[in-house]
Amino acid sequence: MYRYLILIVLALALLLPSTPLAAAPAANPQATAFTYFPETGHNVGMQIKQFFDTYGGVAVFGLPLTELIIGADGRQVQYFEYARFEYNPTAPLAARVTLTRAGAMVSEGRADPAFQWMTGSADPERDFYPESGHTLGGAFRWFWQSNGGVPVFGYPISEELYEQDDVTGTEVLVQYFERARLEYHPATATEPDAVRLTPVGRMLLQRDPVARAATAPVRAIELLGRATTGFAASSYERVTNVSRATEMVHGMIVPAGAEFSFNSIGDFSEANGFVDGYAIVGGRLERVIGGGLCQVSTTLFRAVSYAGLQITRRVGHSHIVNFYENILGFDATVFVPSVDFRWRNDSPGPVYLVGITDLNASQVSFEIYGINDGRKVVHQAPITRNWKQPGVAVWQYDASLPQGAVRQMVQGRAGVDVTLNRVITLANGRTRTDAYVTRYAPWEDFFLYGPGVTPPSGVKVIAPRR
Repeated sequence: MYRYLILIVLALALLLPSTPLAAAPAANPQATAFTYFPETGHNVGMQIKQFFDTYGGVAVFGLPLTELIIGADGRQVQYFEYARFEYNPTAPLAARVTLTRAGAMVSEGRADPAFQWMTGSADPERDFYPESGHTLGGAFRWFWQSNGGVPVFGYPISEELYEQDDVTGTEVLVQYFERARLEYHPATATEPDAVRLTPVGRMLLQRDPVARAATAPVRAIELLGRATTGFAASSYERVTNVSRATEMVHGMIVPAGAEFSFNSIGDFSEANGFVDGYAIVGGRLERVIGGGLCQVSTTLFRAVSYAGLQITRRVGHSHIVNFYENILGFDATVFVPSVDFRWRNDSPGPVYLVGITDLNASQVSFEIYGINDGRKVVHQAPITRNWKQPGVAVWQYDASLPQGAVRQMVQGRAGVDVTLNRVITLANGRTRTDAYVTRYAPWEDFFLYGPGVTPPSGVKVIAPRR
């Protein structure tokens, strides 16, 4: 069992002041991550686009018929003419996109001879697949092999059979696969082009009332919000955790109406690449897993806020953190499992998250892409009151330090109450104001000292570090 992340105590990152950055939408460096299809008025983006492009694009999957949506079955899906893509946000990045077994779904319950399981084939002109108990040959085999094979179409789940074509009313040779149905039209095309894909994606869409309501054309994807914070002078452990968490968020897609939970993006443990570092816990320096996660949650919070999306849960830090103090009251801490950062995609289409860690510049950035519905966002200057100066410095003995060593682990900050207002103006002229309220407690300078060191008079000496 892994130790829970301690973010509210600001892992040892508070060594020296830094100059973090925060910016509203800028130029779009991710333009190639999205394609807009005016034929249907829909977008294909990021991991779905990568899969789409890798395995044949329009020729294999057809045009997009919806954006990414939460379908009637509760899955995150996007419909195309010849396929339905499924998106699992909790899967590893390379495995988030899969294809629905559309061929199996449209042929479910079929028990006629062509669908009977076979144990082998004596026909040397056909390949037998024991995984599905069926064979494949001729033009269908050529098309299947030339356009992706098992990863795209799956295994054959029937033999070839004749069925009536819904358009022409004639008998057409077909074969079913796990994710597709192939048709042979020798009378209307030359041999290489005689095989066509049945629009099984359209067939499944007609069964999904949510999808049918999501086919109306939308606008092209664009940059909605962007934010950057710096982590100069952070420890190796903290930089490692910031990079790993950013990697986990990068590429996530949040459908319209869905809520994003930071604490639910994955496993924040050593087994998942996070490392043991320092944090201040109740005025003491302790070793914890995942110090630095608050840098990622804060940067994402700022980007989401700039995009004008609905913040459903945000908790500020207990103390001012030097990495975020350029805009007081504009941070979001997380504490697994009790304190989460959550937001809802209240835009008209899916939202795509891009995370970038620049180790050379010591910066982390998030970019929010989606469909612009005309809302305008203004963040007013923070309102501060009740400033309180920190008390005397805190010193703690650490036997692991070299003889005579003294290290300042925290540069203290004053306490203050802050209100930061975000004003959103919708396309219809209506406005909404969201108040981010934060109460920062004062935080004292914090030092570790090693053997042979006597703390100066007037400081607060606490029990030795365990």
